[in-house]
Amino acid sequence: MRLVLMGDFHYSLMENGTEEMIGARDQAYSVMLDTFVNTEGQFHISLGDLTHDGFPEEFGYAFDRIGSSERNFIHVLGNHDTNSIPKADILAITGQQRYSSIETDEAMLIFLDSTKEMNKSDWGGEIDGAQLEWLEAQLEQSGEKPVFVFAHHPVYDTTACSTMEKLSIHPDIDMKAVLNKKQGAGFYFCGHNHVNSVVQQDGWHYIQSAACLDHPAFRIVELKDGLVTTELVAIEQADLMDSIALFNSKMKGFTPILEAHGDIADYSLRVEIKDIGTKAR
Repeated sequence: MRLVLMGDFHYSLMENGTEEMIGARDQAYSVMLDTFVNTEGQFHISLGDLTHDGFPEEFGYAFDRIGSSERNFIHVLGNHDTNSIPKADILAITGQQRYSSIETDEAMLIFLDSTKEMNKSDWGGEIDGAQLEWLEAQLEQSGEKPVFVFAHHPVYDTTACSTMEKLSIHPDIDMKAVLNKKQGAGFYFCGHNHVNSVVQQDGWHYIQSAACLDHPAFRIVELKDGLVTTELVAIEQADLMDSIALFNSKMKGFTPILEAHGDIADYSLRVEIKDIGTKAR
């Protein structure tokens, strides 16, 4: 199994952007999307904030481009995605589900909705009771099979910045108590905090990806012969960061993060499933 993961993409209409900004935006996002869809994988997954303001036109841009590639694309809702229109309208536009699971012969993939609805003042995460019960049932159903969970917000006190206000699923929601009931290996992928970070806790690996505008790269996740590997692959285009620099600091609600790249240990992971407690590194 091979997965291609996109961190926070933040495609913006830039309604008040200059001609130079719009041109740079078109060039940068085109390169990043083309690279994403041309990277081979069984599933292509967005970890949320695919859009910057959650406008229907922003979803249309991304889904038209990705849809034409015929990839198996799954979009996890991010807080920016849910800023402008109700979730029901987003799902109608995208044809996606709010939360769901896919079971393969090798693993179970679980996709969560950790967002609030149309709440620009609170970008923190939450998981409602019904979804939490559903998650617990999915984890039990997975048995010893590896589980890959995908959500926009990190679990509190795991990856970089996740103890800061509004930068995780709310700490009153005890996600770890639910996740730690899992028998066997678990991997939790998220975005939101715009910093690459990999942390191991209690049999789970928490893997956070930076925003594409800060670090244009995708994570490749592979499961083969009992071995899980992840690799952060940078987009190699000489003028890409120059194009991004023409507009990223001028997007209202987006602040470039210099520390987004993280450390070298946050780029890759290699875990032998059968020896989850001793072979992780």
